[in-house]
Amino acid sequence: MKMNKAALLLLTTLVASPIALAEQTPNFNFVSGGYLDGDIDGESADGWTIDGSKLVSENVFLSGQYQTVGDSVNGADFDINWLSAGVGYRTAISSSTDFYGLVTYENIELEASYTGRSESEDENGYGLSVGLRSMVSESFELDGRLGYVDIDDDSETSISVGARYYINENVSFGANYTSLDDLDLISATVRYSF
Repeated sequence: MKMNKAALLLLTTLVASPIALAEQTPNFNFVSGGYLDGDIDGESADGWTIDGSKLVSENVFLSGQYQTVGDSVNGADFDINWLSAGVGYRTAISSSTDFYGLVTYENIELEASYTGRSESEDENGYGLSVGLRSMVSESFELDGRLGYVDIDDDSETSISVGARYYINENVSFGANYTSLDDLDLISATVRYSF
């Protein structure tokens, strides 16, 4: 009889453990950085990205991202620097999935240089986005976002999809694709969650 109870307890533990692990919610406290590959109206560019997020209450979080891509064409260098900073709200829609919304300040700077001369121009605006983040397993997260960006009275719709693999509770590797009018960005990042 004792053997049956022990076997039942072991079986219950083994069955319940993956369920409990899969029911963890996405972590909104993190910093990350990595490589960025861009396609700007048919021209390739590369650069880097850094971003972070911090919960300031159970549901409200602060978010920031800086991305830069550039290339050289016929001796001319060009760069696009994009800063996004804002405040968001998250709410659980299941034990492993969060719905979130974000309002951001946006700044895009275009820089060009050729034979020692350089020019730059920057514009400001705002962004609105909604998305879903889901821990589909203990170590795998999916993220999808639909956004609207208005900079200098020029508005665009963006879509972003990403996947992230956690090697432990704090460190993960991810890939993300973002499309915005004539700009497509693919990133490969390392994230530290806290």
